[in-house]
Amino acid sequence: MRVLFMGTPEYALSSLRAVFAKHEIVGILTRADKPNRRGNRIEFSPVKQFALEHGIPVFQPENMKDPALLEELKALSPDISVVVAYGMMIPDAILELPKHNTINLHGSLLPKYRGAAPMQYSVLNGDSETGVSIMYVTARLDAGDVIHAKSIPLDENASYGEVHDLLAELGAEALIEALDLLESGRAVRIPQDETKVTFAPSISKEECVIDWTLPATVVHNRIRGLSPIPGANTRLPDGKLLKIYKAEKVSGDYSGEPGMVVDVIKKKGPVVMTGDGAVCILSAKPEGKREMPGFEIVNGHYLKVGDRL
Repeated sequence: MRVLFMGTPEYALSSLRAVFAKHEIVGILTRADKPNRRGNRIEFSPVKQFALEHGIPVFQPENMKDPALLEELKALSPDISVVVAYGMMIPDAILELPKHNTINLHGSLLPKYRGAAPMQYSVLNGDSETGVSIMYVTARLDAGDVIHAKSIPLDENASYGEVHDLLAELGAEALIEALDLLESGRAVRIPQDETKVTFAPSISKEECVIDWTLPATVVHNRIRGLSPIPGANTRLPDGKLLKIYKAEKVSGDYSGEPGMVVDVIKKKGPVVMTGDGAVCILSAKPEGKREMPGFEIVNGHYLKVGDRL
């Protein structure tokens, strides 16, 4: 099929490569170029870089409702549009332009976790399963009919970053399977059950702060669900920020107030009490420093037994 692809970040590349291998990509829409962190040069999105390397026409509209853009896209005669983490609202005229309309890869098993952060919430909530859905794009957020879905088990220690990478690959597989169904006329539109809808909005700064009074399982899930970005955080005894990227639940007859360092596990890191149980910090980043293993947090005198976060 002739595919119009819309995407921007690294996450979209697995799907883009998979579609490129089996179909004709007639054009790519991606977000506008932006300066790098130092602001001294412009960075292309990973999707744009792929397009340039393969000679695919690139569109970076600031106004998706520009009539000239619609005419340019019409001239490409796409059979279908595919959206993978594009990051812009798409008007109906563009959604409905291709023969098979527009489909989207979403990082959850819809109708669970509609919204911007489905992968994070699956980890934050300690789910035992996660997956991806291929759905039609509609005006309502993530509410379109589902064409295809794939699921995988979710390890109790997996981080958001690990789930992100797994679902990028799983999503590419699901997307190709959905395109095959559409091309062969075997695709079935499955309406979402509105009684089972849950939402996964963007993560706020407040949600990144660790509440040590919560049970160890909840604290552990928060740390891994926000790792590596935006990062769960707490305050060191001197008031400086400590971002925690990896931890594990530990058993033992510990006692102390929530947030108190009650032990140090050799070659691992400090053990911190929660409202029910304890966790060992395995990787963290003190404010103004690099990320380091938990035992270096102790060796560097950032934390010791008796301190309270």
